[in-house]
Amino acid sequence: MFGGNGFSDISTGVPRVLNDFWLYDIATGKFKLLHPGSFTANATDSEMIEIPEGRHLAASCSYNETLFMFGGFGIGGKSLSDSWTYDLKHNKWTRLLNMSSAPSSRGHSGVWCYNSSLYLFGGLGDKIIYNDLWVFNMLSLKWEEVYGLKNLTGLMGNLVYPMGRNGACTWVSNNVFYLFGGNSNPLFTYMLQQSTGLMSDLWKYYPETKVWFYVSGPLFPGHKSVLNGIGTTVDSNLPGSRISSASWTDSHGHLWLFGGAGNDDMQPDAYHTRSSKLLADLWRFHVKEEGWAFMGGSKSGDIQGKYDKLDAKKHTSHPGARTEMMVWKLKPNRAVIFGGVGHDGKGIDGYLNDLWSVDFSEVTENDYLISTLSLLIFVGLGTFSLVMVLIILLCLRQPFSATVRRLNMGHSAKYSRLINEESMF
Repeated sequence: MFGGNGFSDISTGVPRVLNDFWLYDIATGKFKLLHPGSFTANATDSEMIEIPEGRHLAASCSYNETLFMFGGFGIGGKSLSDSWTYDLKHNKWTRLLNMSSAPSSRGHSGVWCYNSSLYLFGGLGDKIIYNDLWVFNMLSLKWEEVYGLKNLTGLMGNLVYPMGRNGACTWVSNNVFYLFGGNSNPLFTYMLQQSTGLMSDLWKYYPETKVWFYVSGPLFPGHKSVLNGIGTTVDSNLPGSRISSASWTDSHGHLWLFGGAGNDDMQPDAYHTRSSKLLADLWRFHVKEEGWAFMGGSKSGDIQGKYDKLDAKKHTSHPGARTEMMVWKLKPNRAVIFGGVGHDGKGIDGYLNDLWSVDFSEVTENDYLISTLSLLIFVGLGTFSLVMVLIILLCLRQPFSATVRRLNMGHSAKYSRLINEESMF
């Protein structure tokens, strides 16, 4: 985790863009400081020789003990265009110079880490929204433009592609890239968090064929959440328009989304003049059924967190509404959420440094149970139908003996029980 907006060990009472670098150890559940950055009382001169300037919402991926980072927003919100690598073995930053081709300055782009490549879509520059697509090869350390800036409406002739945006949710599932929501307004500011321009459309991209497909959701901004029950995939379900949510996938490849800043289940005003609400809702997109399900959290925005005992798994505990948080997926079906801008346990707004674990293994196990039960029902109905057909053929055998040849069924099929009845309930 590099930088971000927040506070260091030098107390000024005012948040600033940071450039410290932290590692979260999955085994111990603890953070380790890899590089203190510039804004600390404990930095040495040798550590300050060459490091990236403070920034937040940069694009980054890691591969083979090396982190790659591009752009982001620096001091005063200025968009950046520098590229860096960090060697985890030697704890050293290196700036990549003389890049013959690279994206223009921007921050908060859509990012997919795929094999040894970083894919980057869109982002927010200095009062401009991008919708170009780039790929960075983390082996050759070179940028390649997949396609340049297009008509920002998302339509051009027979081609269909997402509208330009920043702060969208991204996932990689079964070698397919997904992109949801984000902001399409070039005048958006993170301080005001305007709701104008926030999207709730879902797209998928096939990197092998370089083709976009529109999946679902309105193609214009400003929509509330629509939910029908909990845990049920329904075509009409829709997360509200939003930006800066946490996203991850589960063991089945389904897409999960938490929080962000945007619209809850209340209808936004006609002119979208109000600021976004901070959200704490949890959603899942079923990639096979291609539908959303509301999985929990709060359907209403701007709620405070509920903090129970540390490390205690309780359904009553939940993070407060927040945006711009960090998230790491832990295998098999667990995610960790850190910080962000949002509400603490007393409903007070600010920069957060709480750490939450989300365990959704029970949900994925139930999916497996339902799938197995459906298969058993299918096999049972198929067997019943086959028996009925054979009975009918036996009854009608004499009248049709001259014209119908009896099928040679060969050996009888062998059936094995898929799961014990006792273990299903």
